[in-house]
Amino acid sequence: MIITENLATLILSITTISLLTGIFYQAVSEALDRRRHPPQGELVDIGGFRLHLNCIGQGTPTVVMDAGGAAPSITWGLVPSEIAKFTRVCTYDRAGFGWSDPNLKIPRTSQQSVDELHLLLTKAGIDPPYILVGHSLGGVNLRLYASQYPEDVVGLVLVDSSHENQVTPEMWKRIKMQSWLYQVFRVVSQVGVLRLIGEMNLLPILNDIKREIQKYPLAVQTLFDTYKSFCYRPEYWATAASELANIKKSFEGLRSVTSLGSLPLIVLSQGSKDSKMSDERFQKWASLQLDLTKLSSNSQRIIAENSGHLIQLDRPELVISAVQRLIETSKLDE
Repeated sequence: MIITENLATLILSITTISLLTGIFYQAVSEALDRRRHPPQGELVDIGGFRLHLNCIGQGTPTVVMDAGGAAPSITWGLVPSEIAKFTRVCTYDRAGFGWSDPNLKIPRTSQQSVDELHLLLTKAGIDPPYILVGHSLGGVNLRLYASQYPEDVVGLVLVDSSHENQVTPEMWKRIKMQSWLYQVFRVVSQVGVLRLIGEMNLLPILNDIKREIQKYPLAVQTLFDTYKSFCYRPEYWATAASELANIKKSFEGLRSVTSLGSLPLIVLSQGSKDSKMSDERFQKWASLQLDLTKLSSNSQRIIAENSGHLIQLDRPELVISAVQRLIETSKLDE
């Protein structure tokens, strides 16, 4: 009996020491990450938490860019710096991603992202008119933004944007499983386990990204370490889980947005299916992309040949030229 109690005490002591060591390792490593990877722009307080906003270049209209699901602003790659050569461009990190503080008191829906972006632009003094550029889930957010603030928006570029009808019952099961996995990542990242596994190159999700990014220019490849540092934070996975768990609600919020009137709209769609995409799913995606052009009577669809979902990295020149085209259109309408 005494031996059993001593063994239990020993196990409890070892567990406690391990957890405390892990928490300390995570805290120190996060502090070092923040020093090695400082924000590219400014942190703007929008009421109890701060969002990261990076505006470069001069000119009008201002281009506002929103990245895809669970993606920080750096995933736009070289596109913002090229746009900055002919107008002002602002990228930002949604709450909980990149350099932005988390805001997990409220479910991470597209409507919440729209509300926070509008407040961010107002607080930062970034006046309209805007050309909005959204990738994947960012396209959902900015389509919603354009419908709610039509007087502020003079153009919209949807970069392989998500569509409210894309989720099938089978996909919804995978989404719920993925959301659960993100919650597991959140828990183990709090005690440094996720970071330790990642630094040992044993985390498949990071290894896949690292392999994929090798085909892009060196300036894009160097962003991987910054992206990795974001992925080691518990709030990143908590936010990603909330965003994914509420994706159905985000899509439902779009169902009333059936028309953007004559707003100049360019729909950029991937021309090559990603490695894990079936032919059937690719055909459905292409059909949904075509459907997005019906949102405006002044729309155009451009297929990005030899590009998968990440058009901004595979074919950045197409995103840049789409923005240039909308700027020219906005000036003709003045």
